[in-house]
Amino acid sequence: MAAPARHPESSSWPGAALLLVLVLLAVLRSAAGTRLDSLTVDEPWHIVAGTTYVRGGGFHLNPEHPPLVKLWTGAFMPDDFRLRPAEPLTEKSQERDWVEQTFFFDNDSRAAQTRARWAMWSLHALMLLALGGLLWRACGLAWAVGTLAFLVLEPTVGAHLPVVMTDLPLALSLGLSAVAAGLLAATWRWRWAIATGAAMGLALAAKHSALAGLGGLGLLLALAALSGWKLGPRAVVVRLAMLAGAALVALALLWASYGLRFHAGADGSDAFNRPMAEKIDELTLPHWRAALHFADGHKLLPRAYLWGLADTVRTGVEGRGIGMHFVWGRAYNGHPPWFSWPAILLAKFPLALLALALAGVPLAFRRKLPAAARWALAMTVAACGFHMVALVGSDGIWGGVRHALPVVVGAAIFAGGVLAWAWQRRQHAMLAGVAATYLVAAAMTLGEPRLWEYHNELVGGTQGAHRYFTDEGTDLGQRFHELRAFHDRHIAPSGLPMYVDYWVGEPQMRAAGLRQRRFVESLDDTNVEGRFDGWFIYPMPSTLPWPQWDWDPEVVFRDMRMVARYGHVGIWRGTLVRPQSRAGSLKRKVMDYIYKENGDDWALVAARLEEVVPLGPQAVDAGVELGNAYVRLGRRDEAIGAYRRLLDQEKLPVEAKIAEQLRAQIQRVQAAPDVAKVEPMRNPWLE
Repeated sequence: MAAPARHPESSSWPGAALLLVLVLLAVLRSAAGTRLDSLTVDEPWHIVAGTTYVRGGGFHLNPEHPPLVKLWTGAFMPDDFRLRPAEPLTEKSQERDWVEQTFFFDNDSRAAQTRARWAMWSLHALMLLALGGLLWRACGLAWAVGTLAFLVLEPTVGAHLPVVMTDLPLALSLGLSAVAAGLLAATWRWRWAIATGAAMGLALAAKHSALAGLGGLGLLLALAALSGWKLGPRAVVVRLAMLAGAALVALALLWASYGLRFHAGADGSDAFNRPMAEKIDELTLPHWRAALHFADGHKLLPRAYLWGLADTVRTGVEGRGIGMHFVWGRAYNGHPPWFSWPAILLAKFPLALLALALAGVPLAFRRKLPAAARWALAMTVAACGFHMVALVGSDGIWGGVRHALPVVVGAAIFAGGVLAWAWQRRQHAMLAGVAATYLVAAAMTLGEPRLWEYHNELVGGTQGAHRYFTDEGTDLGQRFHELRAFHDRHIAPSGLPMYVDYWVGEPQMRAAGLRQRRFVESLDDTNVEGRFDGWFIYPMPSTLPWPQWDWDPEVVFRDMRMVARYGHVGIWRGTLVRPQSRAGSLKRKVMDYIYKENGDDWALVAARLEEVVPLGPQAVDAGVELGNAYVRLGRRDEAIGAYRRLLDQEKLPVEAKIAEQLRAQIQRVQAAPDVAKVEPMRNPWLE
């Protein structure tokens, strides 16, 4: 393929206009495919935190994500968006409640969502336009057009364009970093070193998981710099200086996003929901623990960033203690199977777009590819490859395709090369074939009313996806508006309670006046039989059997009938008789008592959890807290028995890292002269 032609300045306007039109189409398509969506479960947290940042309240809220998206959205919030006075918060659960109460009780949540959607459309539109411009410079206009057309049609990208989350900004900033790094490796000019550093800085400020992809880019750039030895030592020194300059620009942007200060608060405070030292010490991987203590002790990065990195390692790399994973219709215990991420991507890509991306792979080996395009593809492979390796090595498949969005953007860049190749060949049949593939993708996806839930035909389409996956790529709480409308039409007039096992926060439901009730509302509950009458909200995977949790849908729904279904969530009316449901709700009430109400009646905790554990011996949180209660009461044998019961049960084997922690805790309890002085085990499910 010949190098892209250099056009006079006047002739660049049609190309720029074309890229702008494609970006606008992406926003319009996103608006159509997300118009029914309510907020994801994480958006209130990001919006309130970002508004706090912008108004000078410090970076202590929601530090598990860097501030780029939150700062941008917070700047869009109106002056009458109210923030509650700061107060000490412990654990994520307490912080989440405080944030959701602020968002849903103190503010107009629908108006805030509208503001936030426009904020994110604008941010993502700018990033898409920048990506198109860089690709135009590196690979040619046709390549840029093909890439953006792919992203216009890709449902997961469209679903993320208006949401206040960090996944798409990470993916686009890594794409920008890869193309800019390709231009740098092809030309070794300072302007591309600065551009690369700026893009990398955006990625660092977007999400902590950027580190994996940026590591791949850094390694390939270093190899490219060292390859200049053939031109003499001076060339190598200059190139390494450019890489150092790019790194400095990236770090400067990261520090700037935190207001150029180390501490979370302007007054030197760090009011996180867990102290920094404890947050790092709870990591089980010693190299990460040592590295983060070193970085924090020497103030190498902002403390809020390091706190969030510790959280990312804990929940993403080490895992949340989720011992079962549902992949392609089968449950797996322990570590997710190696093919989990390829399977997730295979089910989410529209098949026509997947064909385009795969067709673009051989283009990377064409000798006539211009240097900038060749390097851009190599950098894309490095960024996406290292990101994918990090994903495969983690237990975090619960996030679904959103955690793999950098690979989606990488696939779009490869697909763009197919259009560029057909355009360069000027063969009508080839151009018609490529155009037809894009049209088929449009026909397969444009009618999808809920882009977030989209799955392709390999798993029965969107309606059948719940039989194959249960991750956050199927749903993240965006059906609240329909549930509220159904409640107002049918549930409220009936006078019966509504029991919700769907990922919607209680503050959101209560602020909307829903008749939501827990199966257990008090620690004094005596409904041991677990009999409930009313309306029941369950996600559609609940229609499948889950023997690991004693869940048989034929028994559960025997005295109910489904009266409505909204995508991933169903509504039933009737009677439920299930002691396990009551036990699960009782456990949740105990957790609230410990971590939200700061309760300390450990005999009460032990008594209530002794009702829970026989019906759910595989529940890690219940088993750990029961053992902890007995430790605090100084009852050695009971504490050992509670911890050991988790290890001995076979319904759902405990994840390996947690099993190791349990054994270590048992040894401490056995060896301690005074059991009551043993430190309770950290509940792995708190994260």
